[in-house]
Amino acid sequence: MTQPSNEQLQELEAEIEQTLYSLIGLELEENYAAMNTQFAYLLAKIQAAQLIDYKLDVLVEPQAYTTETCILLQSLIEAKTRTNKRHRLLTHRMILKIWLRKNQRFMREFLPQMF
Repeated sequence: MTQPSNEQLQELEAEIEQTLYSLIGLELEENYAAMNTQFAYLLAKIQAAQLIDYKLDVLVEPQAYTTETCILLQSLIEAKTRTNKRHRLLTHRMILKIWLRKNQRFMREFLPQMF
């Protein structure tokens, strides 16, 4: 299993951050179909970087990665833990909710505008 280079990880971090802000905008617009599409594309990129597997299990230690990557990996872990308790299928929407809540900018700037 080949580990991604630092340059690839930096590109992935930038893409995760860009996708996060795009998803925040889509959340405000309540465009959930586009959110799911963009998030699925991002998860595929993270899987290609071998940070997660096809079952969305995290294969690495999240703290070893930069901020947004770490938060996203932790969100995946938390979402998988929650679904086992409720015996429900893990959905992109569940992961997105956790990820957005963990992002400080979303909590301070965007969430208050939603109400």
